[in-house]
Amino acid sequence: MKAFGPKLSLLFFLSLATLTTAQESSNPKSIKEVNRDLTKLKEELNGLKNDYQAKIEELSEKISQLEKTKAAEEEKTELEKLLNSARDFAKREKEEEVTIARVFRGGQRQLQALNPNISMTGDFYGSISNVSSIHHEHEDENNHVHAHGIVERNRFALREAEFHIIAPLDPFTRGKFFLGVPGDGNLHVCEAYMEWLNLPARMNLKIGKFNTQFGILNRWHDHGLPQIDRPRALINLFAGSLNGVGVSANFLLPKLWAHVNELDLEVVTGGDGVSFDTAYDNVIIVSHLKNYYDLTRNTYLEIGLSGAHGCNDKENDYRTFLAALDMTYKWVPAGRSHYRTVEFRNEFFYSHREAPTENINRIGFYSYISNRMGASFWTGVRYGYSELPREIEKDYEWDISPYIDFWQSEFVMMRLQYSYTYRNYAENDHSVFLQSVWSMGPHKHEAY
Repeated sequence: MKAFGPKLSLLFFLSLATLTTAQESSNPKSIKEVNRDLTKLKEELNGLKNDYQAKIEELSEKISQLEKTKAAEEEKTELEKLLNSARDFAKREKEEEVTIARVFRGGQRQLQALNPNISMTGDFYGSISNVSSIHHEHEDENNHVHAHGIVERNRFALREAEFHIIAPLDPFTRGKFFLGVPGDGNLHVCEAYMEWLNLPARMNLKIGKFNTQFGILNRWHDHGLPQIDRPRALINLFAGSLNGVGVSANFLLPKLWAHVNELDLEVVTGGDGVSFDTAYDNVIIVSHLKNYYDLTRNTYLEIGLSGAHGCNDKENDYRTFLAALDMTYKWVPAGRSHYRTVEFRNEFFYSHREAPTENINRIGFYSYISNRMGASFWTGVRYGYSELPREIEKDYEWDISPYIDFWQSEFVMMRLQYSYTYRNYAENDHSVFLQSVWSMGPHKHEAY
């Protein structure tokens, strides 16, 4: 028993040492496994994080698409509501039109709707000058006396009260009637004509009494002129304007060398008493070709060529040939046309007149520039030169006229103008004019 006890004790200590050694040798192995597990767990967590992030982005994209779809559906719904409202409104308007049409079918007529547009324009002026009036007379071989360029001075005058009657006659024609009453009460018909509109070959046709389309300002009535008086070249060639009774055809040509090309061909009888005889068997042929160019968004250019031919005596033995070149440059800034505009206009005239002794060739021109200074004021200046077309001697004159216009409204205009005229056949004159033009009714200062 004593021998077995020490052996058992020795065996116990040996077993304890062996277990301790085994535990010490197993500790490093457990740490590696823990690290490995931690690494694996970290990787799994990263994978879960990435999956979660991807799912979040996918959900965000789906939410965004849903919001866009919802907005589109709401917009479509609003559009449908507007369309439905428009349909309902159009339906109500149609029902009202049908109701009104039914009333008219009952025999009722609105006579007011058949009335033409009637307007009246007044042209008043006063003048101060160093001369009373200018006369230049010529007596031809037939003892006919002609007066050139009579200028009223040092007086107040109602130059003319003009009545305008304009109305569509039917869907295809339009009528215009202009009746003038000067201050002396001498009633006369300025123009009275009918127009056929939009005929084949892009033509408008006019018959009646009218101012011819020779140049630009010949068509304009006195109250619509850019200055108080007409250029001296027009006064000396036509005693103011060339008009007559006849037929006028206006053609809108296909686009040629310009952006717009127009051709006017006119045949009238009668005349002005200066370049053409006033006899009603005197046929005068007039033509005008207009070429329009858009230079920029704010500027355009017009160039025109005119011609006229007719007899200048009662017996129709001698003829007059007239030619003219006109050019207009205009700057109108887009959106500011009521405040800024510049207009530069020029016309050059050539007259060839057959006469018993020798033919007479004369020239004349005018040029003016107008500048709009705000909503109410225009300023400008005109310069002109003219040779008298009936005299064997070369009588001539030139003039310069600065002016300022005040437009109180589109119905009331005031003008102050100074004119200096030099003549080699009569006294020169300095004149100051004050003009007032007013309109009543729908007619304004149009170019006819």
